[in-house]
Amino acid sequence: MKRLLLLTTFAFALSACATHLPTQPAANAPYIEALQEIKALSPDQYLKLPNESIYIGEIIEGQANGFGKIITPDGSIYQGAIKNGQPNGFGKSTMSSGEIYEGEHRNGIFDGRGRLTLSDGSTFIGTFKNHKVDRGEMIFPDGQRASKR
Repeated sequence: MKRLLLLTTFAFALSACATHLPTQPAANAPYIEALQEIKALSPDQYLKLPNESIYIGEIIEGQANGFGKIITPDGSIYQGAIKNGQPNGFGKSTMSSGEIYEGEHRNGIFDGRGRLTLSDGSTFIGTFKNHKVDRGEMIFPDGQRASKR
């Protein structure tokens, strides 16, 4: 009986400690917030896209078209011009991994002039083709520069 009481006391103390552990914010917090936000919107103000992303913005003929915001399940956010449910034109992509791209998009990919800031603070400014660096300059956190021509 004494052993059972001691074991029960230990288990209770352990569970009490576990409920007070600090928690890290989830990377997909923006997605969870968007799910809450759309509850207050009418159905003509948002769409759930085939890849489970949430679109909030202009809807024309049942499609995401115009200016809007796309939040992916992993917490990445795109805000800007949208055509047929994809980033198209100028916009800003903030990836859940910390990278930020501001620039031109075509059919959902980086294409045209833009600025990509990596999570380590390095920044590439130049042109992108088919989601890849084309020409421009990389600026590293220590100030060093490298050009791609």
